[in-house]
Amino acid sequence: METRRLLLAFVLSIAFLVAWNWMFPTTPTAPTEPGVETTVPQGAAPAESTPPQGSPSQGSPAAENPASSLPTAAEAAVATAPPTSAEEEIAAGHEETVVLENDAFRAEFTNRGAQLRSFRLKRHLTHEGQLLELVRSRGDGDPYPFALVARNGEPLAVNQSLFTVEKQQDEKGHQRLIFRHRSQVGNVEKEFTETADAFLEVGIKVSGASGWAVLAGPGARELTAKEAEDRFLERQVGYRIGENLETLKSDKVEEPETLPAGGLRWVVLEDKYFLAALVPLAGLGEVVVNPVLERPKAEPDERRFLPMSAKDGESNLIPELEILLVPSGEELELAAYLGAKKYSRLTALPYGLEQTVRWGFFGFLGRPLYYGLQWIHENVVANYGWAIVLMTFLIKLVFFPLTHKSQESMGKMQELNPKIQAIRNKYRGKMKDRQGRPNLEAQRQMNEEVMAIYRGAGVNPAAGCLPLLLQIPVFFAFYKLLAVAVELRNAPWILWVRDLSVPDPYVVLPILMGVTGILLQRMTPAPPDPMQKRLMQLMPIMFAIFSFAFPAGLVLYWLTNNVLTMGQQSYYLRRKNAAARDEAAGKTKKSSSTE
Repeated sequence: METRRLLLAFVLSIAFLVAWNWMFPTTPTAPTEPGVETTVPQGAAPAESTPPQGSPSQGSPAAENPASSLPTAAEAAVATAPPTSAEEEIAAGHEETVVLENDAFRAEFTNRGAQLRSFRLKRHLTHEGQLLELVRSRGDGDPYPFALVARNGEPLAVNQSLFTVEKQQDEKGHQRLIFRHRSQVGNVEKEFTETADAFLEVGIKVSGASGWAVLAGPGARELTAKEAEDRFLERQVGYRIGENLETLKSDKVEEPETLPAGGLRWVVLEDKYFLAALVPLAGLGEVVVNPVLERPKAEPDERRFLPMSAKDGESNLIPELEILLVPSGEELELAAYLGAKKYSRLTALPYGLEQTVRWGFFGFLGRPLYYGLQWIHENVVANYGWAIVLMTFLIKLVFFPLTHKSQESMGKMQELNPKIQAIRNKYRGKMKDRQGRPNLEAQRQMNEEVMAIYRGAGVNPAAGCLPLLLQIPVFFAFYKLLAVAVELRNAPWILWVRDLSVPDPYVVLPILMGVTGILLQRMTPAPPDPMQKRLMQLMPIMFAIFSFAFPAGLVLYWLTNNVLTMGQQSYYLRRKNAAARDEAAGKTKKSSSTE
């Protein structure tokens, strides 16, 4: 009885946590629409009617109020650093797009402000089969990654200037882009070098100016409509100072957060599967995590990302975060990783970015399980769905001796239930005194009689519970692994299951999980208490309903576990029935010989 209560409490706790996350998820990001990129043809000058990036449009509050259109202190600092008389102005005559490309990514830079317009991963696709875009769509006036901005995130005028571009190759064969611009609005040089996989080395120098910052974000990547509906999507900034990993969630930050450069290992924009990591190499003064508001249905001629002050003037705005890297002097050097949170890949890097893959409390078990799943996928079956099935079978096999012992102990306790219930009935009216206070003496006597029954039958009440408790950490570790492994994204299983990281589109797996749960519940001895019995009957149905929103990989794991547990329960029942028949046959034979 006590074992059943412990198990019921455990199951109800899991159900409560699952239900809470299902009913009260974090606010999902609204789907973004692809931005329209217009590149001025080579040899053509940009249209004069185009307003500078960040300048107020006609009819805006800034246009109506001259004071609000004054440049910020940072804008003034950059603008008041003109070239000396001995220096010539450096500027391009037309806008162009320049590409850095390798086997891992395709990065497109515009020479207008030397900004990153597009960064697409070749090894990770959207659910529609397109290259995955990590640069969020922008509206008119929104700065792109690696633009120069003020401390409040507002773009500087130099972002509209046309930079000259020089393409080089270093001694290791890596491509390098060097952007230069020198005019009345600033003296700026930017270098971008592709190194390995999804890494960029970035160097930025602004001569004779201060108060500027480099923009990263907002957000870690472009989101499809399907991903935006994901209840478990995580949008946040993570950073590591020393050995401590901290997180700022997009829906919790309302004021800029300043991070000191001292001890800062890296700062990342991230979601569940992807990140944009910035590793300072030299010249960093501080980092500002700036909250902004996304206008999901912005027109092409409108800004998509607005300051927090806009929340009182518009509705349906979604909180997002951007990172501002403030230099300590005129130069800033950093390494940028834009890519997937693939644990095996991140551990090979020297920065400790594998910490962004959050395994949960039982991470010490989740990591070995991850490598086991990877080994099965690489050496046994090249299908993550079947790899999950095989991994679940191996886990079940390892715990088979413990679970079998638990079943035997619970079976013996089930046989003793009538005697235990009789003792409880005997003391039912004696558990409280006349004043309604607990009768401790009666409780002590009842417990002594119950334990005497257990000792007489050679049963340890904890023996049925302990083996199951030992499996709980593994259950949670594997559960968390399947929730965060980017390898399952776009990974098919069979037939209708084309992506193990999203819910089953036809809810076949949740229904099968519910059916097998009901069958398994019927194979298990029912508790004597009517309320407990009713709750146990409802649990498979509740889990099936909750699993409608769970990734198919998780539901496949639970379904496989149910089927294997049913097989183990059938094996135990067959052995128990065979032993009972042999015992009955032995008694009959002994009785016949006596006669």
